[in-house]
Amino acid sequence: MKTKTLSLFLVLAIVLSACGVGTAFQRNLDKWEGQNINHYRFTLVVGCFCPFAGAEVTYEVLNGQVVNESIKPAVDRPDDPARISEFYQPYNTVEKVFDYVGNALNEADETTIAYDPTYGFPTTVSVDWIKQAMDDEMHLTLSNFEVLP
Repeated sequence: MKTKTLSLFLVLAIVLSACGVGTAFQRNLDKWEGQNINHYRFTLVVGCFCPFAGAEVTYEVLNGQVVNESIKPAVDRPDDPARISEFYQPYNTVEKVFDYVGNALNEADETTIAYDPTYGFPTTVSVDWIKQAMDDEMHLTLSNFEVLP
């Protein structure tokens, strides 16, 4: 009987912790969408075991489309801006970052997210897709966010 009760509590704890992660994601997605911000700027840095890690890319987004992009390659990894732009493309709007986070929460072994308290968008995202694999981790940092007129 103790084993069944302990198992039940363990399953309940896992389910509730999973719901808590999803709830934070949904609450912040709702916060972001509820503000109807359609013109904004932010800086993105991607950290990974890849040649483009550490580049700073600033995006201006209007109605879900990138209208301006400024690329500053990492000092220790100078690379062709066109290649950096292509690599960063899946994360070049807040909406795409939310898509990435939603996928990571469903598919990755471990996902850690911090959200902007005012606007709700992810400010840092760390994903370890396969815990036992090396060099598959991805880190996104969004900074310098501003709403534009």
